[in-house]
Amino acid sequence: MKFKYRIESAQGISSDKEAVGPVIRIGRSASMEVPFDEALFPQVSSIHAELQLRANFLIVLPRSQSNRTLLNNEEVKTQAPVKVGDRIQLGYTGPFLHVLGFEADPIGKPSATPPVAIKPIEPVESGKTLTASAEQLAAIRQEFSQALKFDVAEGGIVGRDAGVKIRLDHPLVSRKHAEFFLKNGKVALRDLASANGTYVNGELLSRPVALKSGDRISIGPFDLVLNGTVLTSLSRSNNVELIARGIGRTVTDRVSRSQINLLNNIRLAIRPGEFACLLGPSGSGKSTLLSVLSGRSSPESGLVEINGIDLHSNFESLKGDIALVPQKDVLHDALSVQTALEYTAKLRLPPDTSAQEKAENVLRLLETVGLEKRARTLIRNLSGGELKRASLANELLCRPSLLFLDEVTSGLDEQTDNEIMKLFRKIADSNKTVVCITHNLANVEACCHLVIILTSGGRLAFVGTPGEAKSYFAVSRLGEIYQVLASESPAHWEEKFQKSNHHKTYIASRLSANSSPTPKASVEHVQAGHVTGAIFRQCYTLTQRYISIWKTNRLALLLLLGQCLLVAALLVLVFKELKSPIETRNLLFLMNITCLWLGCNNSAKELVKERVIYTRERDFNLRAISYLLSKFLILMGIGLLQVLLLVGVVNSVCHPEVSFTKQLYVFGLSALVGTSLGLFISAASKTEEVAIALVPIAVIPQIILAGAIVSLSGVSQRLSQLFITDYWTQQLLDGALPNAGRVQESATSCFLAIGLHATFFLVATYLLLRKSKPSI
Repeated sequence: MKFKYRIESAQGISSDKEAVGPVIRIGRSASMEVPFDEALFPQVSSIHAELQLRANFLIVLPRSQSNRTLLNNEEVKTQAPVKVGDRIQLGYTGPFLHVLGFEADPIGKPSATPPVAIKPIEPVESGKTLTASAEQLAAIRQEFSQALKFDVAEGGIVGRDAGVKIRLDHPLVSRKHAEFFLKNGKVALRDLASANGTYVNGELLSRPVALKSGDRISIGPFDLVLNGTVLTSLSRSNNVELIARGIGRTVTDRVSRSQINLLNNIRLAIRPGEFACLLGPSGSGKSTLLSVLSGRSSPESGLVEINGIDLHSNFESLKGDIALVPQKDVLHDALSVQTALEYTAKLRLPPDTSAQEKAENVLRLLETVGLEKRARTLIRNLSGGELKRASLANELLCRPSLLFLDEVTSGLDEQTDNEIMKLFRKIADSNKTVVCITHNLANVEACCHLVIILTSGGRLAFVGTPGEAKSYFAVSRLGEIYQVLASESPAHWEEKFQKSNHHKTYIASRLSANSSPTPKASVEHVQAGHVTGAIFRQCYTLTQRYISIWKTNRLALLLLLGQCLLVAALLVLVFKELKSPIETRNLLFLMNITCLWLGCNNSAKELVKERVIYTRERDFNLRAISYLLSKFLILMGIGLLQVLLLVGVVNSVCHPEVSFTKQLYVFGLSALVGTSLGLFISAASKTEEVAIALVPIAVIPQIILAGAIVSLSGVSQRLSQLFITDYWTQQLLDGALPNAGRVQESATSCFLAIGLHATFFLVATYLLLRKSKPSI
């Protein structure tokens, strides 16, 4: 066998080389067919991997026990087929072998060269874009799909496990994900309680379904198309082409009521492995376009495709393969980098992923983004550049193939911006499609394949390489383009670009080779349901994470406990000697209000401050009920601890004539409703400041209408009975006082009203969380 390859490493890209032998061995040993110098490549084992030719396929087999072998950025566990254009990496930080070609020896084995003449996509020099034509890309995809065909005439299980009939090796795929079986002579499919769901024509499977030819089954980043009883795999793993066809978006001006164009007929085609930057002056629609391209908002006209599939119509089945790194970091700064990634792994990866697999994924990501030495550092102590690397690692955990970056280098110094942009380029070079918004243009030319320039009104002014952009606008620096854009109208630049050769090269020719998107077909017996997932498993993980956050925020916890101790001390100072039933009643009333206020204050900021994190995790099947329960359980626990301290301190001095146990459960009920009310306020508020401002608005009516300061009747009493929890808790307290001399509501009515109030706030909070939309 002859094997043609090229080496890429930190020392540069070598010239093309050739190895000959029945088996091609790769390693540091001098006897290897592909040898590496030990001084230059310490990451390479003595015998690291080998290549074997089997029938028409080249197979790579890992041989090292200490260093990994990766194919196209995915670890090879046992063996994997290799094609022209693939990249073999020796160790997570080691060199790459680019496969330029291979052929059989003269003994008579069939040629391993693809039947269609394809120019391989080679490593791209800085500032240049991919040169393969649309036809060549289509041929590569066709060749790959032909190599992955499965006959399901006798059924079979599909999953990540090595022992299943159809193995799809990706973190988003469960070990045993779904099962094909025969039903009345037809191929049918059932989901096997997978973590991320099985989709048929974009619809989530809720029960078994009979399939028909042409149906598209989506499992993780894999699309399986049924033709009779044969499945053809169309993998999106590191193979995503992003298409925008005539994207338009308008808003109504609040003053003039006229229509304002945010985006105007945007047409784009971004290929696998391309790093594209969205540039343009303020108000040109960059963030709006990124939001549409990533599926976070829908266009009013036009559509977005991922490998020929309508993104917005099939978002649920495609979202796992899309990563979004927003400008605001989506990490809990009270956790260490490694701990935060470990919790992300527990939430996003299937539950059948072993602890070792999760740990290996986290370590691999830390190495990828260069944070292995900062793994135990709290996120709040990271520098700006390190924080961006951590956010990136968090999004790369599930190996997405399409990455969106929204001004993630904003606020970084030039050196750090350079490092981060090079990291993005490295990710794109692993054949991921990367789209970025940036205002710092210093490193765009050196790192990006394409620049997409928008002008005012969301009009497309240019698409091409950074060098071509400078030539097109006759400037020496990319930053000068903004001044040139201001010299003519947006319509002028749009019309000029549409007549240019760059439009023909990067828009017209790319889009002409793409057919219409696959429609979202209806499926008999398939009902769209909520995202699958184990409620209690997620709740347990989220609760663990929340406890870890509080452990590192001990000062904040001490301050919360200090609040109730301060109130207790003041109450003891004022009510040291209870001289009458009225004073006892007033003391209990103040304790009651304090407990409700403490519960409300504890939780009022807890949801709104994590909104960006929550909405991102919802993309990975986070259940709103799991998230709400985890918050409620911990905050309720803190509230009960505050109640215990308050009641304990006051009773040790004042000795009110109500039993200690009675006080605990009544004040505990107040804390419960206060916590529920605070969570509702937090979910309904847009900012933390709004949430804080709403707390007194919610608590003050509880004081006035509780019926403790003045007796209530008529409308005021009816309002209190309907809306004021402290009215009912005060009734319970009054009923426990000897010789209260008041007409009391029944204990059953009190408990029922308090329970209804708590339930109402929790259900309302859950509904608000369910409606939360991802935003950037």
